[in-house]
Amino acid sequence: MDLLGQELNNKKQMPNSKKIVLISLILCIVLLILVLVALVLMQGNQTKPLSLIIDNNNVQINDNTIITNENGISYISLQQISESIGYEYVRGEYLQYGENDNKCYLENQNQIIGFETNSNEIYKTSSASNTDYQYYELKNNIIKNNEILYIALEDLNVACNVLYSFSEEDNAITINTIDNLSEYYKTQLTDNSMKYAIDENFNNKKILSYGMIIVSNNVGKLGVVDFNYKTIIGNRYTTMEFDEFSQNFIVSSDENRYGIISKEGNVLVELKYEDIEIINYSPLLYKVKQNNKYGMLDEEGRVIINSEYDGLGLANYTSTTDLLIKGIDGNEQNGIIVYKDGKYGIIDIETGEIILDCTVDRIYYNEENDAYYVQTQNSEETLEEYIRYVNTTVVNLQNQ
Repeated sequence: MDLLGQELNNKKQMPNSKKIVLISLILCIVLLILVLVALVLMQGNQTKPLSLIIDNNNVQINDNTIITNENGISYISLQQISESIGYEYVRGEYLQYGENDNKCYLENQNQIIGFETNSNEIYKTSSASNTDYQYYELKNNIIKNNEILYIALEDLNVACNVLYSFSEEDNAITINTIDNLSEYYKTQLTDNSMKYAIDENFNNKKILSYGMIIVSNNVGKLGVVDFNYKTIIGNRYTTMEFDEFSQNFIVSSDENRYGIISKEGNVLVELKYEDIEIINYSPLLYKVKQNNKYGMLDEEGRVIINSEYDGLGLANYTSTTDLLIKGIDGNEQNGIIVYKDGKYGIIDIETGEIILDCTVDRIYYNEENDAYYVQTQNSEETLEEYIRYVNTTVVNLQNQ
């Protein structure tokens, strides 16, 4: 018997068995890895639930909070987010009685914002304002779905003065109000050469929703930087007032002289006036004071009325009807009321030409008749009648 040969053959066969086991083990490990990779990929491809974060707080949403139209544009319910961004939601139109499901406005102590279904035009004003409404154009119309009014998320910044962003990776909508942004940049701007300089002035806080910050240097001079702290307007002004509608800044110097700077940092009006104030938005008009007299500039900073009047508008005017007269004499001519030497007159707001010399004792608007009236020592009649009378008299005198 060849026992030794048989033993040798058995020793040669054992490595083959081990090899089979080892190969099987390797295949199992590879298969396990492939399964794990597939699970990870599947998990990564799963869409995370949409989240809404307002001022660092997660806000509960439902099926009606955010919707998407056929063009892939996302909209958010005005009513559902109003309280979270500091507003009260009111149905209907501001200062109009009656319920209107196609209109609404948001209101807080600083601002009122009006919306209308199927329109991309909104208005802004405040309860304390004596100027006309500021009208803004959105990229998308306000829409109505299931009796709910929605605004496109991409229009929130302009409409509500917030900062909106969306993260595809996290499937998260983030909204920051200007109050929250204000607190954030107060702590971020700690460099001694640049300090956060936006006070509680609401108009100046609005600048944050446009990606800009008012800052001061180490001697208190004001300027403007963007969110990357790149200088837009140098630190050289004593006071600074941002106007959202024009995107301009009314600024002053140490000598209490006022001018206007654009958001690009360009000088629109030299610092030479004793005061500058926006008195109308449609069209945009600035009242200026020089040598204790008043005049007017247009939106480009051009002089329309020289600074030679004792005042613009009726004394202590509280509304645009006390300042601006539209459609004078039944045409498209618009004029502004001026005051000089105790008498009132009217100047064309586009050409600066005199429509009516400062010769009447009083000009007032009669709501019942929807007409302006003038008073002199001898008469009281409608503005149109008086202007026709004056023009006829002047023509007759010239002919004589």
